[in-house]
Amino acid sequence: MKYIATILTFLMASTLTFAQQDAFERFQFHPDLNYDSGITSPAEYLGYELGEEFTFHYQVMNYFKNLAEESDKISFHKYATTYEGRDLYYAVITSEDNMADIETIRNANVELANNPESTSVEGKPVVVWMSYNVHGNEASSSESAMQTAYRLVAGTDSETQNWLQNSVVIIDPMMNPDGRDRYVYWYRSSQANILNTDANDLEHDEIWPGGRTNHYWFDLNRDWVWLVHPESQGRIAAYQEWMPQVHMDFHEQGFNNNYFAMPGTTPRNLELPSEYDEWADAFGRGLIEEFDKANVNYATRESFDFFYPGYGSSYPSVMGGIGMLAEQGGHSRGGRAVKTDDDYVLTLRQRVFDHYTNGVSIVKTAVENKEGLLNYFKNSVSQSSQKGNTQAYILPNNENDYTYQVLNMLMKHNVEIERATEDFDQRNSFSYWDASSSTRSFKAGDFIIKTDQPKHLFINTLFRNQMEIEDSVMCRSLN
Repeated sequence: MKYIATILTFLMASTLTFAQQDAFERFQFHPDLNYDSGITSPAEYLGYELGEEFTFHYQVMNYFKNLAEESDKISFHKYATTYEGRDLYYAVITSEDNMADIETIRNANVELANNPESTSVEGKPVVVWMSYNVHGNEASSSESAMQTAYRLVAGTDSETQNWLQNSVVIIDPMMNPDGRDRYVYWYRSSQANILNTDANDLEHDEIWPGGRTNHYWFDLNRDWVWLVHPESQGRIAAYQEWMPQVHMDFHEQGFNNNYFAMPGTTPRNLELPSEYDEWADAFGRGLIEEFDKANVNYATRESFDFFYPGYGSSYPSVMGGIGMLAEQGGHSRGGRAVKTDDDYVLTLRQRVFDHYTNGVSIVKTAVENKEGLLNYFKNSVSQSSQKGNTQAYILPNNENDYTYQVLNMLMKHNVEIERATEDFDQRNSFSYWDASSSTRSFKAGDFIIKTDQPKHLFINTLFRNQMEIEDSVMCRSLN
């Protein structure tokens, strides 16, 4: 019996090894393209193929730094440091011609965001921002960020060159390094020597508190607006320096789920221009076209709403862009490979491939629709798209409540705030608490937040006391 058990164990291990080999053969990163031989691929730099192991924070950052040393198409910028001392960076990727004039391009894009009525979109590249790994145990996305950056920087084909000439791509490869390293250290210490796809095994059952949150166990995907933590504060400061037209937030969900592609479900924030849904659908269809070629299953519209403005998928929309979400099956229980309820072996290699495919698709769709996206952005931040008749929100000058904290938060999002220079009365002033209308008296020093400014989508979404939504059923999502 001992020998039979040994043989069965060997056969099972061999079968799983073959399954993983099949995944690496099936899910390849455009091997037919020509790549600059002077640019190091992730596999060459790390010493293993993406999908074989999880990569630590320092290795991911060092790979991006290496790309920036090898190519003039990429620069790498620090924007924050976590509580545990890990640095956060974002990469800027574009053509060499654009990179030589990158500050002019950035300033012109910010000018479009701040003065849309007097700024032309003609000749401008579209700015695409892609964020990875805000939840540390949704770990495949940072792996795919490296491959996506390599494709854009090293690809010598005419299509890639066209993308870079007509876009500036910003990649934030790891938004929550403290949580990610917590997960990766745990996984590497728990994984079996033989690849194990049993979801009930130790390496598929992450211990508490898990890697989802940051050092203080805070979900950073709830902090895009409130900016409580240094990771969020630094990211939003960088975001406001660029104001992209397109943003994708890469996540993972339970391993039994197919890939979630845009668009999502209701309710919707109806402060947004109606064209938002059409653009979300266009990006979703661009990805689906690629997934159909690769025979990858996906789902859309079934879940994930974008109503709460503090998500990485919704904050960019109230800043005038197209904010989106991607959810890959896998999550912390996916490990390097896991068998799903329908006996499919989902590998880390596929998870990396799926997110990589989406990242490339986003850039492709954005460039193909550059003029339309720039015009959508211009319209979104201009007064022509403002809904409702609220002219301003007035906050009494009260140092003893949270007023100053709110004001400081708003200024970090570049909201313009004025201050009354004398006492005044305001007719048709609505109370926030009961919506009653009356003439109210305000004092010199009170704060006035006018909606006649480019951040009106953000302001009205935060302050309007009766937000209009598409339906009355608030669904629960965990993006």
